[in-house]
Amino acid sequence: MQAQALDTVTPNLYELQGYDKQITFSTTSITGVPQLSYNDRGEVRTFSGSDILTEETGLGQMVTVQLKNNQADEGFESLTLLLPAVQLSPKSRELSIQTMAILSKRVVFVNPTEPIQLQQYDTIELAGTAKNVNF
Repeated sequence: MQAQALDTVTPNLYELQGYDKQITFSTTSITGVPQLSYNDRGEVRTFSGSDILTEETGLGQMVTVQLKNNQADEGFESLTLLLPAVQLSPKSRELSIQTMAILSKRVVFVNPTEPIQLQQYDTIELAGTAKNVNF
């Protein structure tokens, strides 16, 4: 008897929220490029294509966007979304998930004679859905 191949479906849309923040990430779109939307208490930032860095790690897929890029000497701030491995089925193309995002802040132009931690992290607990949709 030959084993049947299992039909699995990979998510391409993540809709997540936690602590006054909403993050929507799609691995592709009608334009063919990934898109990420970050809503922080009503301030919405959108990113697409090469503005989004994705990396496969042992923890899952990490999706990073830069929120501040040191304009006006404010330092750097990035958001990294951690996406767990998810398996969907042809019958159920949506799954509730829990994950987190990390806000990383890096200061620049500090007094070189004073010891200082240059990078700080804040975590955001997120819950929502991983879906497979047709774009």
